[in-house]
Amino acid sequence: MPITIKMKSAAVSEHHARLLLSAWNSGDLRRLRDTLTHSTISIEPAGWPLTGEDERERLEMLVTIADAMRNWLRRGGDAPTEDLEVSVKLLRHLAGIESLWRENWGLNRGN
Repeated sequence: MPITIKMKSAAVSEHHARLLLSAWNSGDLRRLRDTLTHSTISIEPAGWPLTGEDERERLEMLVTIADAMRNWLRRGGDAPTEDLEVSVKLLRHLAGIESLWRENWGLNRGN
């Protein structure tokens, strides 16, 4: 008898945040530039229904993060590092990486 696993589908913002975070973490500037250029990070993505005001706010943050990264690339890495550090922390949060880490390492269980 096959085992069926139900998985929650990721929100649009989480999907785009993971793509952008993956490009950032790769250290490959060309990949980051391509991801920022070709990914459709917008407040109202075509074909993706928004699931409420919270999702709209996450997408707005994602657009701001993408703009900060584009600015960093345009300036050849000579943009204020504080802005970029905050953007990457928010990106990790939007990608759900922190919650995945907590779930996998038992931090939600009081360990």
